[in-house]
Amino acid sequence: MKVSFPTDLKSIEERIRSIDPELYGKSRNYIDGAVTLLSPYISRGFISTKQIFDAVLSQGKKPYLVSKFVQELAWRDYFQQVWKTKGDNLAFDLKQPQPLVRHHQLPKAVLKESLATGIKGLDRELADFYENGYLHNHVRMYISSIVCNVGGAHWKMPSQWMYYHLLDADFASNTCSWQWVAGAFSSKKYIANQENINRYLKTEETGTYLDQTYEEIAKYISIPKPLEELIIWNLDLAFQNTKNWFYEKVKHAPLRDIKTQFTDKASELDVDPNLPTLIYDFYNVDPNWHKGEEMNRIFLMRPSFYKEYPVSPKTLDFIFALTHHISEIKFFWGEWEEIYKSVKEWKESFYWKEHPTNKGFMGKEEPRDWMFPEVQGYFPSFFNYWKKCETYWSREDDRLQPTLPAI
Repeated sequence: MKVSFPTDLKSIEERIRSIDPELYGKSRNYIDGAVTLLSPYISRGFISTKQIFDAVLSQGKKPYLVSKFVQELAWRDYFQQVWKTKGDNLAFDLKQPQPLVRHHQLPKAVLKESLATGIKGLDRELADFYENGYLHNHVRMYISSIVCNVGGAHWKMPSQWMYYHLLDADFASNTCSWQWVAGAFSSKKYIANQENINRYLKTEETGTYLDQTYEEIAKYISIPKPLEELIIWNLDLAFQNTKNWFYEKVKHAPLRDIKTQFTDKASELDVDPNLPTLIYDFYNVDPNWHKGEEMNRIFLMRPSFYKEYPVSPKTLDFIFALTHHISEIKFFWGEWEEIYKSVKEWKESFYWKEHPTNKGFMGKEEPRDWMFPEVQGYFPSFFNYWKKCETYWSREDDRLQPTLPAI
């Protein structure tokens, strides 16, 4: 699926305005369906699920016409609630051990230099994925299914590989989705066969190892040949690529007349110690956060965070482009404690946004923009969560129609 993700405000606002919730509900599973292509902006905290929810309500449509869209949007908040309550346990099988695990590696067939999964439609989508950093949600499920439920991989390493390459990389959504497909966060595995793939990818493949019934695929004894060769997804090398991105910016920023500061020394940060300081990060690039207020603005790149969750230079380039809408932001490669120790007089004037990865900060945590802020905590399934949300949505429907949120 060839797509692009512009970073200018006009294009992003137009993408929000063009949401067709009715058509989305009817066509979202198809490769050419009316998906919004907003996930990278949501995952980076540039816009919120609440902003999109309000934008859809502002169209004035009856709730039953937009309910499927709103429900799918709510999955994102649900996964965030799972992460918020489960914490580090999100990195392990959530409900039960993944059944029938044969190995803890990654099939070489999904790598850029290979692209030989044995399913031409998926190879096509993976080629686009490496180019644009995006996969249609149904394609993600298909890939997870063949890797875990046909190829026998435990979900964790393949999920790290996919997260690394995604512009919309979100640890909660990505991890929970892989676990859901693999049967570690659901009552049963998700199985895709060739007929299903052909239908939604609009292909006409036959004779593949998926050209069988669901029941036959679920009983696979041996791993299909295209998925036999395995590799270890090297997190250390992935982290090094993330780190190199920063130091390439340090090296080349002055040569390219890039005004944004990049430094790994807290004492060298070009800030005013008399002003409050906003801490931005991988999950928060909100251009409207305290907009117009005089504040220091620092994008914090913690090595400890990126070592656990490394991402590609392509994803970081996307973030960097989005930060052009944030006045005088500085990029700092280092830990929170380094900033805190360097300028102790800033202690009481640090602000950051609520997120499971923001721990041990000192100052003021500000709440995230939830669709249904009243619904908090862990729910054993999305539908338990959604039922609770619906009770508040009925009240939302009675309010004055909001205007399109500015981004």
